[in-house]
Amino acid sequence: MTTSTAEARASGAGGVRNAAKPGSLRERRQQRTRAELVDAVLAVIASGGLVDATIERVSAESGISRGTVYAHFPGGRDELLRAAYARLGRTLVERTRAAVSAAEDWRGRLEAHARAMFDLAGDVRVGHFFNVSGPTLITEGSERGIGSGASVVMIRETLEAAQLAGEVDAGVDAATTAVLLVGALREAAISVSAGANSAERAYAAFARVVDGLAG
Repeated sequence: MTTSTAEARASGAGGVRNAAKPGSLRERRQQRTRAELVDAVLAVIASGGLVDATIERVSAESGISRGTVYAHFPGGRDELLRAAYARLGRTLVERTRAAVSAAEDWRGRLEAHARAMFDLAGDVRVGHFFNVSGPTLITEGSERGIGSGASVVMIRETLEAAQLAGEVDAGVDAATTAVLLVGALREAAISVSAGANSAERAYAAFARVVDGLAG
C-alpha cells in the first residue's frame, strides 16, 4: 500500500467518523426548534390555508416567541414557507419510495407515483399549498423540484428495468418518458388541488397511460 493510498483511506475513515458524530446539544436544539416551527406552519396551513400562515399564527401554534422564530428563520414568513414546502417535497419522496418498494410489478411501481402525488393533492389546504399557491411564491431555489426530480429518476429506472425484462416496449425512450410522465402528474395534481378534477379520475387516467407502455 502506498503512502498516499494509506493517507487517503485514513482521511476517508476520519471523514466517516466526523460525519457520524452527532451535533452539539445546541445544534440539536436548533434543529428541533426549526422542525417544530415547520410543523406549526403546516398545521396552520392545514387549518386555515396559506393566508393564515403568518408569523403571529405560527408563533401561537408552536408556543415559540416571535423573536425566536426570526432567530431561526431570519427571512421570516418567506423562509418558513420555503422550509415547509421542502418538507412536503421530502415527505412525498419518502412516501413514494415506500409505495414503489411495496409494488409487485412495474405498473404498480409507476402508479405508486400517481397515488402518492394525488393523495397529497387531495388535501384541500396543504395540497393546494404544495401544488398551486406555494409554487407562485417559491419560484426558484433548492426547495423546488424535490419530489419531481426524485420521481423522474425512479420512473426512468423502473422503465429501464421493465424493458430489460421484456415488459415495456424496447422502443420507449425511458429518460424522456419519465420526464413527460412526471410533468403530466404535476399538471394533474394541480387540477386536483384546484378542484377541477378528482384524485380517482386522475389516477385512472394515469393508469391507462401506463398500460400503453407495455411491450
